[in-house]
Amino acid sequence: MDQCRIVPSDVLVFKFPPSLAWMMLGCSLVSIGFVAFALALPLIDPRHASPAVELLCIAVFGSLATLSLRSFGRLRDSVAANSDGIWYLPRKGGFTFIAWCDVASVNAHDTQQRLVLTDATGDRSIRLEYQLEDFGRLREFVLSHTAAPTHLHASATKVFHRTWINKGILLSGTALFLLVAWLSHHQGQPGPSLFFIGFAALSLVAITQDPVSVEITREAVVVEYPGWKRTIPFDAISGIALKDVRNRGNVWTAVVIQRRHGRPIRLFRFREGSVALHDSLQSAWQSVDGDRESGRPK
Repeated sequence: MDQCRIVPSDVLVFKFPPSLAWMMLGCSLVSIGFVAFALALPLIDPRHASPAVELLCIAVFGSLATLSLRSFGRLRDSVAANSDGIWYLPRKGGFTFIAWCDVASVNAHDTQQRLVLTDATGDRSIRLEYQLEDFGRLREFVLSHTAAPTHLHASATKVFHRTWINKGILLSGTALFLLVAWLSHHQGQPGPSLFFIGFAALSLVAITQDPVSVEITREAVVVEYPGWKRTIPFDAISGIALKDVRNRGNVWTAVVIQRRHGRPIRLFRFREGSVALHDSLQSAWQSVDGDRESGRPK
């Protein structure tokens, strides 16, 4: 069915970057090439062929090829929105439409890099991937057309927990550097050993700068780190905003706390979601400003 007949003419259309789709296609072709090589190796060089290695290569690269092809198909879909509602328009198959008045929940899955809209019945949902072009504009459009109670955990949650993805990577790096340092020392090479110990120390320092949780109190935001805390009074905050951080094809939505003095603080990858964290911070900050204004003599 022609998508032009499905949606009105006044919609805003959001698509994935073409380069991302073609990159996924390239990854799938490379993976298929490795699978073909693993299958052909016993015919090319039977003496060096290992059935176990072949099966492992086929399983790994076959899975990568399948995932890449699925991503390639999904990256050719598009999203449209206007004042009436939002459409998800797959390149093939039927479309999904949810009117703004029917949206029951808006939940940010930051680890999976998507914003999920669900209707009251739970039968219809639309996934908005962070990789969509101009996603910041789309997110702002969605949040402005949905009621605050639909933003899951929006104001009720006062404590937000950081995922362990960063810490897991840093701890793995620390263990790897220490292992290489031990092997270097064991082989009588103290120079490289000290070098890798230094990298392990830097990884541990980075862990101490990675937040564990954020607590919103009546008068301040408390960011807890491993071994220490940072308290930011609301009167020291000049603004709170959602911003996208792009890195090698990945997009992370961060809540940026602008301070009147000092560098801004970026908070992202929290289990409860960036939208809920932003709404709770914004609500608490504006509430403090409102109390301060109402307390002033007229």
